[in-house]
Amino acid sequence: MGPNTLLMLVVAYLALTQNLSFFRAVAASLPAPAGPQEWRIMGSVAVALVVLLGLALAPLAWRRTLKPALVVFLVTAAVCSYFMDRFGTVIDRSMLVNVARTDRHEAGDLLQFSLFLHVALQGLLPALLVMRWPLRWEGAGTELLRRLMLVGALIVMLLGVFLPHQHELMIWGRIHRDVRVYVNPTFPLHAVKRYVQDILPKGPRLPPQPIATDAVRSTAVSSRPLLVVLVVGETTRAANFQLNGYGRETTPRLAKIPGLVNFPNVSACGTYTAESVPCMFSIDDRGVFSRGREEKQENLVDLLKRVGVKIGWLDNDSGCQNVCKRVGMVSLDATEDPLLCENGECRDGILLRDLPQQFPGVGAKLLVLHTKGSHGPAYYKRYPESARAFTPDCRDANVQRCTREELVNAYDNTIVYIDQVLSDLVAKLEAQQGRMDSVMIYVSDHGESLGENGTYLHGLPWKLAPEEQRQVPMVAWFSRGAPQALGLDLGCVGQAAALPRTHDDVFSTMLGLFSVRTRAYEVKEDLFGACRRPAMADGEGRAAGAEG
Repeated sequence: MGPNTLLMLVVAYLALTQNLSFFRAVAASLPAPAGPQEWRIMGSVAVALVVLLGLALAPLAWRRTLKPALVVFLVTAAVCSYFMDRFGTVIDRSMLVNVARTDRHEAGDLLQFSLFLHVALQGLLPALLVMRWPLRWEGAGTELLRRLMLVGALIVMLLGVFLPHQHELMIWGRIHRDVRVYVNPTFPLHAVKRYVQDILPKGPRLPPQPIATDAVRSTAVSSRPLLVVLVVGETTRAANFQLNGYGRETTPRLAKIPGLVNFPNVSACGTYTAESVPCMFSIDDRGVFSRGREEKQENLVDLLKRVGVKIGWLDNDSGCQNVCKRVGMVSLDATEDPLLCENGECRDGILLRDLPQQFPGVGAKLLVLHTKGSHGPAYYKRYPESARAFTPDCRDANVQRCTREELVNAYDNTIVYIDQVLSDLVAKLEAQQGRMDSVMIYVSDHGESLGENGTYLHGLPWKLAPEEQRQVPMVAWFSRGAPQALGLDLGCVGQAAALPRTHDDVFSTMLGLFSVRTRAYEVKEDLFGACRRPAMADGEGRAAGAEG
């Protein structure tokens, strides 16, 4: 056959078999039941998909490049369709960052036999046929003419379906521009290009740009040491948190802790760790945050270290996402402990094993505990038998093989274990109340989808992500002497906790707890700012006595 014929056969195959998520997204954007207008839109979009794939491949349809290009498209489409069709994943630049920064345990949970079988049958087998199929090539001039004729035919086909219905198609297209992220494999390949552009060196690496250069810390000479423990959760969604009204006892121990403050309405900065964690520690709010900008400037831990606060970071997840690269990190996920670790992976209780070594002797310290939390799809690996409160639970990383009940049970068990770890942490801090003041704040980095509307896991673009991925739990606890030492009214804190909060509030909250005065501090973004003594903040919503 001729090159044009092979090219269009592959295009038809990709459109019909590897773009099911795309057609589902289009169908979901249309009202039901479908009428004549909806069917016209669906048909026009299908033709547009074929034209797009054809135009993407046509410039590569030459003797030395056609077959390699078709192989790349086929294999890439097969890999992407597996995750898109099974988990509702979008393969964009953010997802590639998420994949690049995950650890080997999380990656291993996704590398199932079903993935390799899917790629072999739907990617490698067609690719092998393409490579072995003989083609009939003509002279360079003839081939150029045929390629131009193909491109012209594709454009005419697109205009033929677009022009008669341009008004309704333009309205639909403007409203539902996000469906383009499901076009497979052109959108993922475009994402790869952008990701590679991001990571390529762009000149010499410069020192990070300082932030809040006017920052100073007020300390009381006679005060006891202050320890603030910030527990960064992983993949735990607010909807399944008992303290937020969930119908199951997923946090029974936390519910019994006197004075524990729950924040029921908290939005994450992103839907995956590589974005949410850096954003949480950034001076920039979610609306202007970017990873590229963040890597060029200091963050919260840099600022606190500069003003004299000690910093500790214990990690049981996929690393600190560059947040702690200038202050150091202790990774515990490969620790050898027969009670807390197995198969080279540890449960989050490992973070508390040597906790007393992290207590400050003098001064103030921020200790970050980065947990593995509720990370899927192998939820059953995240909790011990003591936290297996809900059964039958899904014991398979391929969650589609489990029933809905088994999946939710396994996920809820991860939260039961989080409840155990946090309550044990509070108990260890309570035991030190005579020698230091302490504050514990827990907040998850993002949520999780458990099959709602066919979507699993997390990482969808913010505009497309459901509430389950964007809403996260948050709690705070103070040792007996901490409220007085920090000038806080706990009754007021409890009342204000019902207000909407976001990850953006972590930055100013930490500045407030450590009495850091700077124009970068925002009272309205301090979880406890409205409940602190008036001397701590002025009427403009800035720290009193800010320099500059």
